[in-house]
Amino acid sequence: MFASRRLAVLQCLDWSAVVAAKSSNKPCAVVHAQRVISRTPGAMRYGVQVGMRRRHAQALCPDIEIVAHQPNRDRNAFDAVVRKVNELVPLIEVSEPGLIVFAARGPSRYMGGDEMMASKIVEALKTLVASELLIGVGVADSRLAAHIAASASASNSASSNSNLFAPYVVEPNKTSEWLAPQSVRVLSEFANVNRETVSLLERLGLNTLRDVCALSESVLAGRFGELGFELHRLARGDEQHQLVVVAPPPEHLCVEKFDQPVSDQQIVINSVQRMASAFTEYFSVNGAVCVRIVIAFELENGKRFERLWYRQQGLTASAIVESAKWQLEASLTSKFASELASELASNGLVRVQLIADEVRVDTARQLKLWGGSTQTDETATQAIGRLSELLGSAAVQVFKWQGGRDLLDSYQLVSATHTQTIGSSDNTEQPAVSKWRGALPTPSPSVVYPEPVQAQINDQFGKLLSVSARHELSASPVTVIIGATHYKVNSWAGPWPVEEHWWDIARNRRLVRLQLVCEKIQSKKTATENTATGKVSIDSAAQVLAMLVILEHGEWTVAAIYN
Repeated sequence: MFASRRLAVLQCLDWSAVVAAKSSNKPCAVVHAQRVISRTPGAMRYGVQVGMRRRHAQALCPDIEIVAHQPNRDRNAFDAVVRKVNELVPLIEVSEPGLIVFAARGPSRYMGGDEMMASKIVEALKTLVASELLIGVGVADSRLAAHIAASASASNSASSNSNLFAPYVVEPNKTSEWLAPQSVRVLSEFANVNRETVSLLERLGLNTLRDVCALSESVLAGRFGELGFELHRLARGDEQHQLVVVAPPPEHLCVEKFDQPVSDQQIVINSVQRMASAFTEYFSVNGAVCVRIVIAFELENGKRFERLWYRQQGLTASAIVESAKWQLEASLTSKFASELASELASNGLVRVQLIADEVRVDTARQLKLWGGSTQTDETATQAIGRLSELLGSAAVQVFKWQGGRDLLDSYQLVSATHTQTIGSSDNTEQPAVSKWRGALPTPSPSVVYPEPVQAQINDQFGKLLSVSARHELSASPVTVIIGATHYKVNSWAGPWPVEEHWWDIARNRRLVRLQLVCEKIQSKKTATENTATGKVSIDSAAQVLAMLVILEHGEWTVAAIYN
């Protein structure tokens, strides 16, 4: 007995790190904004975790290989996995590198069951992917449950320390019961629910999805608004958005036919851009948004290659163009697509089609009665959209406040396309609330270094300044040495201790901050530190310098300077 809607999720755990690793034996971690976003199983055995600071990861594993985040590299490498899975499953959905979603009912019937289907897919991938890559497959009646099951399957493979693979299958029609004991934290990990919302649920005593389901939708909506309905639907195992019936767009909005076969990729992308703008505008006028779309390219000889794309918040015009570009570039550049590339060069494309597979109610933000967006905002939005279409969403980023005591943690660089999609660029998300306890007081530093600059702070006897367990300085700071430049301390303030995540061995952090106003007394050269983002230097020509210094792990560093 099969459920009417079964979804399967294939997850390649820490795909970015496995692709970036130069050697399968050496631990590797992918770092973005000085935080670990992906790590190989070898690094995992040393205790390196996602979200950990770069310096902490290097302290746990000195031989770890640090690689910068490159989305294009991950996408191009993952296309080989997509093609291999597509040989066994007719239509798959790609939301991000390392993650594939597809309807499980048909393939499961054909291959003899969910477990057999998952085993055959993973067996086919063993010839393509690295030996240490952990793959998980989850099957359930809802997207959230399938994501959780796939993550559990990959984690079980990691904990077993063997090459054995076991899919995680949730029985049909029992997804709601299976989700009930899950922690509400899975909403932020697998359903893109804001972490602050999850933290609020826990403070309200709603620690599991069963607790969320116990409340009525009206109660949650009264506290969280539209998000309350989505939280209730997710907790009970339904889809996150309500379906809406909208007449399909006219053919001229979603089909482009070329009079002559086209082999130039840029011409095709320009056509998709025109279609995507009209396509999304049509649904916007009707109060809807397309969250799943099929992009199909047809060759002159009649062959078609298509792919299903999904974005939970809705596909914008720039997102559709980016997906089409990824699909087309992968078909032309991948070594597994040489046959298709030769066919495209000889036959050319004659037809491009956009097919709306799933349409949802557009729950956009309510416009304000007074104030709101100006013409300058609209112009900036258009410029960001244009740059995103030309360079990709990962190349255009904006700052988003997220809070924190650390200067580098207060703001986060996020994709401009994603920010426009979820409406986080609105001023309502600016930090109008009270500051974090323990954060630096105003004014804020004018320059914050991505990688702190090494320094030496001495007392009047030339000894290195230290801080006791009671956060007391061993003496007053007198001199600061940065490279070959010496400064005399005129005034100072502090120290201010910071202790974070003391309950977590992997993430605990203890440091002391100190503010200094210094005057240069001698200069031989400029102190320069090489970082992942380039060269960071402190101007030795400045006679008076105000700086923020940090003592962590027994070392003094300059974290920021004041203008």
